[in-house]
Amino acid sequence: MDLLKFNRHWNPGFRYEFPIKRKFIQKLEQHLDTRQIIELTGLRRVGKTTLFLQLINKLLERRIMPQNIWYFSFDEDKYNLDELFTQFKIQTRRDINTENIFIFFDEIQKLDKFQAQLKIYYDLYPNLKFFISGSTSLYIKKKTQESLAGRVFSFELKPLDFEEYLNFRELDNYLAMPEIYQNELVVEFESYLSRQFVETVNMDDNSFVREYILGIIKRIIFEDIPIIFPVDNPEVLYSIVKIIAENPGLYLHYENLGNDLKITSKTVSKYISVLEQAFIVKVLYNYSANQITSEKKMKRVYLSSSSFCPALKGDFYDSENTGLLVENALLSLKSYQFFWRDPYNHEVDFIEINNKSVVPTEVKYKSKIRKSDYNNLYLFMKKFGLSKALMVVNSMKPRKIDYKGFTIEEKSVFSMMIND
Repeated sequence: MDLLKFNRHWNPGFRYEFPIKRKFIQKLEQHLDTRQIIELTGLRRVGKTTLFLQLINKLLERRIMPQNIWYFSFDEDKYNLDELFTQFKIQTRRDINTENIFIFFDEIQKLDKFQAQLKIYYDLYPNLKFFISGSTSLYIKKKTQESLAGRVFSFELKPLDFEEYLNFRELDNYLAMPEIYQNELVVEFESYLSRQFVETVNMDDNSFVREYILGIIKRIIFEDIPIIFPVDNPEVLYSIVKIIAENPGLYLHYENLGNDLKITSKTVSKYISVLEQAFIVKVLYNYSANQITSEKKMKRVYLSSSSFCPALKGDFYDSENTGLLVENALLSLKSYQFFWRDPYNHEVDFIEINNKSVVPTEVKYKSKIRKSDYNNLYLFMKKFGLSKALMVVNSMKPRKIDYKGFTIEEKSVFSMMIND
């Protein structure tokens, strides 16, 4: 076992060459000196490993001894922690009993019973600081909550937001002066919808973008998922994802999907859950004041990145579905859990719940907003006794609309695609 191949920073003067940082690194830097394990989850290729390597650079800047910083990925090699720690002590001559060691374990979900093994080292060696990452959401959370409750701070790294995309394109001035660069912003934004992954940002050839994105999806479905979940036919998982790509925000009718795919509705439900845990899809529930009731009602499903849709469809210029892609991109960056639809088919795209505050959000990516476009937000506010709502529009200037005595705030789609 050669640990040096994972730890090039053990070589004198070595630094990892990632000059542009995602904003999320600031959150992780705040926890360098906390006792808790830092758990970072998210889709493959959103940048979890790069963040870890950039944190290692940060620790080196703080003059931490290089051999006191240890990175290992379980993506390829499968060892238990006892074996790894034995080799670490032999190869670095570090004393884990007394020295402060920063440990970065990547794709830890592939380590069998990782939570139990990690708990032992966390409890027995308080001088060890662990950072762990995984590409399977609910699985990781379930396992850490079972054995590591109170020992873990959990974070999810989402795809690039629009500000980060422009940063990687070296076009930060566009957002600083949107009135001047209005046309350029629209062009870049519509390119961003299919390029939410760092490596694709500066790819000019859509065929390369498509190949890259499909590679991510296929690796998750055909390699990652079968390791963790009992899935009889990964091809069916891939078929479900392609169906959703054709219609982001698809209403989930398990029986109909099952008939189309020649599987039972129970299997469809199980496979949707697996895809959700693997960060490929996001499921929304029809909003009710009673959350338990919401989870029993109809559901909608989107892909976890808008970039998946054109890659799976092979169509990067489908203007008719741009609005749906914008919905999907917004959902990929936010933590929406609900939509709303009443028996008369009035619908609101997303319902945000923040500290018990409920904000209905409608996406209208079109050049002209009609009065009738406000109506569903009005009906939702009236039904649930709310005073304001949000409409995401293709406009540069925010404004507030008084509609039948209710306040609807219009926000630019460009500002909404930026995370704090």
